[in-house]
Amino acid sequence: MTNKTIPFLSGIDHCHINVDNLPSAVVWFERVLGFKVIEELAFWDETGKGPLTLQDKNATTRLALFEGQVRSKGIAFAATGEQFIAWLTHFKAMDVKAVLADHGVTFSMYFKDESGNSHEITSHDYEYIKAFYPDVEQGSHSAKKV
Repeated sequence: MTNKTIPFLSGIDHCHINVDNLPSAVVWFERVLGFKVIEELAFWDETGKGPLTLQDKNATTRLALFEGQVRSKGIAFAATGEQFIAWLTHFKAMDVKAVLADHGVTFSMYFKDESGNSHEITSHDYEYIKAFYPDVEQGSHSAKKV
């Protein structure tokens, strides 16, 4: 199969996240990231262990939460430069620890949810963010806690 014959995708429908406690995780994702349970899909959570599908305020990102002991690899959420700075401010107000990394062409912030899964918010508006954080050195190894 060549690249010309590979079908297109429409985007990401949802990401699976394993959590320690489903009700607690729902509260955390709502309080910190603004996600809400999609009521029309709540019937899938027949056993109380998931999947329970949540959606962000823009209805562009969905998460399927499952209660289980295995850690998830996490999600890299996309943000504009302005949104990125707003998220850093929001996390500080919510007392969510974030680590800021300058990747030379993008900036990322890394954080953990209440179950210990690592997540990322990344932005390609490099110059905009660099103006706010000129002292963050390039490279993941020099990431700075903010």
